[in-house]
Amino acid sequence: MQNYLNNPYINYGNYTKGLFNFANRRNTYTLDRQIGDVNGDSVPDIVYLVGDKNQNNFYENIRLMIQDGSTQHWYVIPLYPDYSSAFDSWLFLGSFTSFSSKEIMVSLAVGGSGALTYYYVISSYNNVAQYLLGPEQFADFVQALQVEIKYMDNYRVLVKSNKLNQSYIVDVSERKEFYEGRVYDKEGKLIKPLEGFLIYQPHLYPVKTDGIAPYKLQAQNDIAGTSHADSLGSTVTYWKYDRQSKSWTLDPEYFWVMLG
Repeated sequence: MQNYLNNPYINYGNYTKGLFNFANRRNTYTLDRQIGDVNGDSVPDIVYLVGDKNQNNFYENIRLMIQDGSTQHWYVIPLYPDYSSAFDSWLFLGSFTSFSSKEIMVSLAVGGSGALTYYYVISSYNNVAQYLLGPEQFADFVQALQVEIKYMDNYRVLVKSNKLNQSYIVDVSERKEFYEGRVYDKEGKLIKPLEGFLIYQPHLYPVKTDGIAPYKLQAQNDIAGTSHADSLGSTVTYWKYDRQSKSWTLDPEYFWVMLG
């Protein structure tokens, strides 16, 4: 994956008319638009998410295009080449760093059985693009939680984080018809030891847990039982951005299981 950290924008200058022709050229569409101060000068900027549409209604070469509210100059922020395509996408502007300006969160829904989605959080403070979060970054964070998923007798499943020393019991008795003869015998005893698994690529949502800035990221990781299609719910964790270490840190007060 190419490293774009701390790269400046591609500056297209004050070419407003030319840029709108470019943004609306054949097969290029505006996917979302948000307004807010993203460079820290207290003047609202206009942030566009644009992409090129192929024959299968799939958008490629997705990028950010920003019009500076003060200068009217336009800037383009490219996304990682291997992670710049999606069927659906959205933008969110909010402060994750406690700066007066807002960061840009991008969601790119790729699809598939697991509803795979890639996320970015990008700062443009002082007109310098910094990638605070890139695609697949959270997969490494979640693996570090050491989550194990084990089936137990009587239609129960243990979900435990060894890192946090926290555990939950999921009742799967409503799936008795599906599990009986495959996982459990008629008495509800395990036929053989069985483990589920956690899907490490999460669904991320910007949230405020205390009602004030900055925003945190709520990560929902799907819990799978006998297969990807056998969803048991999701683990839920909250992460905040640390400006000193320039990394996302887990809020240990929040770890729970949301039933599917």
